[in-house]
Amino acid sequence: MSTRLYMLGLAALVACTSPLPAAGPDATPDPTAPTPSYDDDTDTRASSDRTLRFYYGPMKIMNGENALFSIGVFTGHDFGGWDYTTPEPTSEAFFDSGNAEGRYYRHCRQLGGCMEHRIPLGRTGFVNTGFVLQLERAVIEACNDTEAFGMFPGNEAPETTTAVDVLRHQYRAAFGALPTDEELELSSVYFEGHLEDPERSDMSALESAGRGHCRALLATNRFLFY
Repeated sequence: MSTRLYMLGLAALVACTSPLPAAGPDATPDPTAPTPSYDDDTDTRASSDRTLRFYYGPMKIMNGENALFSIGVFTGHDFGGWDYTTPEPTSEAFFDSGNAEGRYYRHCRQLGGCMEHRIPLGRTGFVNTGFVLQLERAVIEACNDTEAFGMFPGNEAPETTTAVDVLRHQYRAAFGALPTDEELELSSVYFEGHLEDPERSDMSALESAGRGHCRALLATNRFLFY
């Protein structure tokens, strides 16, 4: 009996570890084969400039701590901090425990993070209206911080740089890659419009455009999901 079970287990192990033969359009591609470009207009498959498989999925959303940390690194803005062992968020002791007047906590909780020691306030993973609005508040707070320049090359005001330099820096900082030609063209159009009609008058037109573009990038799914 034990010999039979052993043979069955061995057969199952071989079946699970043996490579399957390639067949059909969904077969695993040959890693040595050139990457198809899909430039033909008649090809209905989705084109992509990416070479990583599953680049757009499966993905998961960043929780509150991850999102605030990433936004802070990108912009140089300080959201403050939070300690989950502190008392109730409505108590005076909560605000005296290094919670930066509660700003970090308010952002973090609405973004599904800052799990508390008390039940039932654990983590959430819902992208609802409250989540979107809170993310917008956090992004605006960070990108509009006039003492934060992480979204610009050299971590300083863009006085001697160009719009293209700012764009390349922001794409690399946000997504880990330089913009494609199409992305660069679209973002350049955004910059041109803001340079002609600056959103803010208390800084240079280029800085104003860069801070606006900062808000645009950090509100994308590509930044928020990983």
